[in-house]
Amino acid sequence: MRPLLCFAILIAAYFVGCHSPSNPGKKGRDSTQLTANSAGQHPEGKSASIDSSIYNDSMMLSRLKARFADLPIPFQGLWVNEDYIDEIRQGKSVRESLDTETRCIVIPPRTLQVTSFIFGFHEGGEGLVLAKNGDAFYTYALYNGQLVDRLESMPDGKLQIGRNLYIRAGEEDSTSPDWGILERLLFAGQYLRPDTWGTVVFQTNGKIEGLDTLGWYQPVVDYADFATRVDHIRLGISKHHLNDYGLRFARDTMMIYSIDCLQHAGEDCVLDTLGKRLYTFVKVK
Repeated sequence: MRPLLCFAILIAAYFVGCHSPSNPGKKGRDSTQLTANSAGQHPEGKSASIDSSIYNDSMMLSRLKARFADLPIPFQGLWVNEDYIDEIRQGKSVRESLDTETRCIVIPPRTLQVTSFIFGFHEGGEGLVLAKNGDAFYTYALYNGQLVDRLESMPDGKLQIGRNLYIRAGEEDSTSPDWGILERLLFAGQYLRPDTWGTVVFQTNGKIEGLDTLGWYQPVVDYADFATRVDHIRLGISKHHLNDYGLRFARDTMMIYSIDCLQHAGEDCVLDTLGKRLYTFVKVK
């Protein structure tokens, strides 16, 4: 396997989903703009077309609410497809593990709320509404009300949606651009720092303890439209002041590098590679 906004207030209150962080190679990009796609099938185009889409989606949601009961969902939370998680846990590059088949979805706490898949942590899919029909839960397309997939909790804790299996990555962290997926799966833990024989702690909420003046980190998961040769991580003194660094894992060892730009387009770096190694961390737990 080779590996979110401008909605009308009319339906914005219903929306949940997972979105991608800003692309390190695109200056000034709004990392939240992609969630505009989660309203339905028509995220772009002329305003009249957008207005029509929003109206149709709102009408269909009302119809679905008339058909189905508002019920709690026992498997709410952030779910990521199994293949992607397996590759990350096996040590494959974050960038190389990513492709359009990589997907995540936030299952809301109750039925009749709108969500959507995000493909490749970049492109939002059509709006979906979860509903319980009989003894099972299903997703219905927001734009036409048609049944899409059956959802089934598996004995091993996984969630099957259609023919694909998903693993729960916890509750979504709305303060993190990637909802905290990689923070939980890959980074969180205590590390030994060989150059000082001290310890560094990477927390699931993006905080760092023990790394000089660097107090925050943010993994980069969205590499769409960015011709990089390396994985990226953003580090800084605060969550509002982050800079790009190169990243590489080798088993239980995490290495942080400077970034060398190989090609510019105006002020943007459009092709880069790893520079000098700055930090080495060996995970102890």
